[in-house]
Amino acid sequence: MDDGVSRRFGNHRKYETLRPGSARGTGSVIQSYVAWIGANRGHSLLLDEARQAGGPDPKAVFDYLYRSMAVVTSFGRTGRFDFLTMLGKLRLANIEPGTPYLPGATGPLAGARLLFGGSRTAALDAVMLDNWAVQLGAYLNLGMQVMEDAMCNWQKSPDKFIPFRG
Repeated sequence: MDDGVSRRFGNHRKYETLRPGSARGTGSVIQSYVAWIGANRGHSLLLDEARQAGGPDPKAVFDYLYRSMAVVTSFGRTGRFDFLTMLGKLRLANIEPGTPYLPGATGPLAGARLLFGGSRTAALDAVMLDNWAVQLGAYLNLGMQVMEDAMCNWQKSPDKFIPFRG
């Protein structure tokens, strides 16, 4: 369909493609998502399995789902984190991130390095920064989705406040 309208993905999906034959195309993504859910099992059974593995702790259940979701094509750190935090925010699942999952991150990791090391490129270990962010979030009474989002957005413009609208 060529209606003269340019279609493209947003910033977090800028390397994705709509080409049907691509290994990272929409069909491949959907097929791997259905396989993750489990053919004919459904979301409820996956969540039950996650609750059995993680127990009553919403953070442990989130972590189980986050790690298991690595098999979904094109759902890297950001995709898994954002997808699962949205499930929690919409109350579709009683889950919440226990950490900002900084290992493997780009923007939030740069924000954490800036916050704790004074520079986006400070030579600070991502696991250590993850732990520090958890401690700071607990002290400030902020969830990890807020911490992750704040560090990501702040590092883009640390000297001038730019309100985030998305």
